[in-house]
Amino acid sequence: MRKGEGRRSSKVINPSFKVHKTNRMMVQSNKKGYMEFSELYMGQEIQAHRGYIWTMKFSPDGQYLATGGEDGKVRIWRVTSIDAFSKPLMAERGLGRSMGNGKFGFGREKSVHSQVVIPDEIFWIKESPIHEFHGHSSDVLDVAWSNSNFLVSSSMDKTVRLWKIGCDQYLNVFHHNDYVTCIQFNPMDDNYFISGSIDGKVRIWGVSEKRVVHWVDVRDIITAICYRPDGKEFIVGSIRGTCHFYEASGDGINLEAEVQIPGRKKTLGNKITSIQFSQDEPHKVMVASKDSKLRILDGVDIVRKFKGLPKSGSQMSASFTSTGRHIISLGEDCHVYFWNYNSMCPRTSKHMKSVSSREHFFCEDVSVAIPWLGQRSDRSHSDCYPRKDQMEGASPIRDSQRFSLGNWFSIDSSFKGSATWPEEKLPLWDTAFADDELYAYEHQQLRQNGQYHTALPETWGLVIVAGSRNGTIRTIQNYGLPVTL
Repeated sequence: MRKGEGRRSSKVINPSFKVHKTNRMMVQSNKKGYMEFSELYMGQEIQAHRGYIWTMKFSPDGQYLATGGEDGKVRIWRVTSIDAFSKPLMAERGLGRSMGNGKFGFGREKSVHSQVVIPDEIFWIKESPIHEFHGHSSDVLDVAWSNSNFLVSSSMDKTVRLWKIGCDQYLNVFHHNDYVTCIQFNPMDDNYFISGSIDGKVRIWGVSEKRVVHWVDVRDIITAICYRPDGKEFIVGSIRGTCHFYEASGDGINLEAEVQIPGRKKTLGNKITSIQFSQDEPHKVMVASKDSKLRILDGVDIVRKFKGLPKSGSQMSASFTSTGRHIISLGEDCHVYFWNYNSMCPRTSKHMKSVSSREHFFCEDVSVAIPWLGQRSDRSHSDCYPRKDQMEGASPIRDSQRFSLGNWFSIDSSFKGSATWPEEKLPLWDTAFADDELYAYEHQQLRQNGQYHTALPETWGLVIVAGSRNGTIRTIQNYGLPVTL
């Protein structure tokens, strides 16, 4: 397993926000007639760990971020918001009410003008962790949240540890025979979580039982694992490129199917790097692999293939946005990729569709990148073990509805107003863009809902949080409206 170069030796005590001379990210579009990330800006850069950040996960309610890395620590960060127009912040971010149109050319003869909309409040991570969990003696490889905000972390020290915000010590430790590469709570029952190890064994643990309740041996190094949203089935990905489909019941674990993800010729295998089910279509699952591709499986059939750059290397992770209509993925080439999953071809098609159109941007030394899915209502729990009755919560808000747009800022002063989202009428973006074949779905939905003049596209305000090989957390947010190219 690769280690970060130039490892920092300073002790992490008070992470701080760093001022950047320029915060705008250069986004490139490939084989798309339009751009959705037209004004992407880096917000914060927080020194969070020493060495690699291997894993980052938001809590289900969107209020906390857990990070783990090479230093063996698990840190919890509070997600909040901050006034976008505070003078110090605007100076640091390079944004202001007098800012003009954004421009980008990307080799074209003339520049394309984008429109910037800044909300009153923007996504913000408090710069000091609210908790720092100690206990692991080696790299933390994965973390997973329960619906009631309990946390498990897996490590190269061959253990999984259970934590809860507000409790300084781990609540329990679950011992394994080898490195524990991946973990996940059962999405329907917080009393159970699943773990995958390089010893080839999948284990279902009972939290209250404090032991393994079921297990199965896939006889290969396990690199990824994911429950179906109903918690009744799960998929295990291996280093040789096999996806094992299992059904979990009170009687045990039953193998239902196996799918081999094809790799390049003359390779030993096509390592599965991440797996995620679609929340809207639970029969579909997204698989990221070493060959720089993402695949959408409908059952056991590959129905969609997203291709990264030819030299992008392994797609190390991939995540759906909160609406399930876009995908954020990370390549080994330190590029973050953005795919429009919804508009590329009919979801009901059983014919395999290969997709090369994408947007991407370079993020130096990035090791993990995930989208923020929004916040749900607060829930408080006083006990130190999860219960089944702690699982209910409000649905997450959509990406385009995160922050108040009270006195929102547009690059055209004639559009400034004082109404509050969603009543406020926003500028209509390029009509040629809305009529574009690839954006027909969003255009149709807005017209059907009577929101064409009042709703921003879901890509506006979308937040990506990235961890790096040198231990920093970066926040990145899109303030631009879609434009044609």
